[in-house]
Amino acid sequence: MAPIRSLLASRAVLAGLAALGCLGLLISTLDSDTRNSLSWKYNNNSNQSNRNVVNPENNQVNTIWEDANTPSSALGKTLSQYPGRKPRTVQAMIEKAEGYYQRIVRQRHANLQLQHFGTPNFNPWHVLMYYWWYFPASFVCPHDIQRVGPLSDGGKWICGMSLYEEQPRAKCVIYSFGINHETRFEGEMLDRTDCEIFAYDASVASMGPEATGPRSTFKPYFVGRTDHTDANGKVWKTLKTLMAENGHDWIDILKVDIEGSEFETFDAIMDDFGDVLPFSQLQMELHVREDMISFPDFLKWWERLESKGVYPWWTELNLNPTFSGDKDWASEYCFLNTRGGAKNLLIQNYV
Repeated sequence: MAPIRSLLASRAVLAGLAALGCLGLLISTLDSDTRNSLSWKYNNNSNQSNRNVVNPENNQVNTIWEDANTPSSALGKTLSQYPGRKPRTVQAMIEKAEGYYQRIVRQRHANLQLQHFGTPNFNPWHVLMYYWWYFPASFVCPHDIQRVGPLSDGGKWICGMSLYEEQPRAKCVIYSFGINHETRFEGEMLDRTDCEIFAYDASVASMGPEATGPRSTFKPYFVGRTDHTDANGKVWKTLKTLMAENGHDWIDILKVDIEGSEFETFDAIMDDFGDVLPFSQLQMELHVREDMISFPDFLKWWERLESKGVYPWWTELNLNPTFSGDKDWASEYCFLNTRGGAKNLLIQNYV
């Protein structure tokens, strides 16, 4: 009888575990339904504070961060309003992603407080909250993602590459700031699309052989905060000036690798263009070495860029500095601009 009782007890234990598993699955399902019922604010009044404001007429999204104490359940438009209870359009994906992104912003500020930001004890390179962890690439590219250019430094992850391959030349414009003898990205874009490329770098004399031709324009200029000629005779121009000279009002892909000058350059861009920055996506290497920018200044700059509706969806560290024993102070970021209306190919609905 003892073996039988033991067998029965074992079966009872297994039945109990199975029941617990079913209960866990039910709870998981209910939790999923709860998450799916989150609602996203949808309001045309841009004068209201603490709102995620969407203008459905031109697909322009104006984000003003929610208060840090706002619960996630208060953020939104219910997903059940979309077919199949999942977002099916590009605009719906962007709206949903903005709601999630606000959680990241709240987590950032909570971690800054925990790590004593604003006091002498704050260290952005501390192992418990490492510099780049405050700035995760947590948005979404609502299209296909492809690597263009070399697998090493110089290659870029492009959002919606297939869209650019389908566009006629007049609708595809790329600006590239910072060449430094590496133009394989530009060369591949010329090979695979009808895009026109406008490249600028006063530190080199020309584009590489793979990126020359009738659709490639190169000028030995630096891009910066003002139009001027420096003491070394180098010409500096703002993005606004260059676009005016070229007759452009929109850029499909803006590539920036200018070794620390990106901060003052983008301050000028944000000053000159206001709430709608003139590009669909931004490929930019950020350099946060201490002699280039302080962490508080970088944080302020980053959050200003976010306030323009420009969000990161991909990142990869440039590990070259670590090979010489330095910190990993350079990182590539891919940003999506959620504004621009009909000019912005990446926020149009394709259903």
